[in-house]
Amino acid sequence: MLMRGDRDLELDFIREFAVGGDLKDSRSDDRRERIRLAIYGRNLLHEPFRDSGLDYGQAYQRCYGRPIEMRRTVKARTEA
Repeated sequence: MLMRGDRDLELDFIREFAVGGDLKDSRSDDRRERIRLAIYGRNLLHEPFRDSGLDYGQAYQRCYGRPIEMRRTVKARTEA
C-alpha cells in the first residue's frame, strides 16, 4: 500500500505520462508497469523528476518500494 508521499509521486507520474498517452486505457493494476516502460521508453531514468530533487529512477523506487529495472518478459507459447 502506498503511503501519502508515495501517492503524491504516483499522481505526478500519472499526470506526466497520461498527457503523452503512455497510460491510455490503463487499469490501476498495470499502471506501475506502464510507468516503468514510459520512463525507459523516453530515456528519463537519470533525468531530474520535477522539483523533487530525485531522478525518475529514484522517484519510482520511492513511490513503489522497489528499484526500477529493465527486464524482458517471456510469454508462454501455447501450442495449437
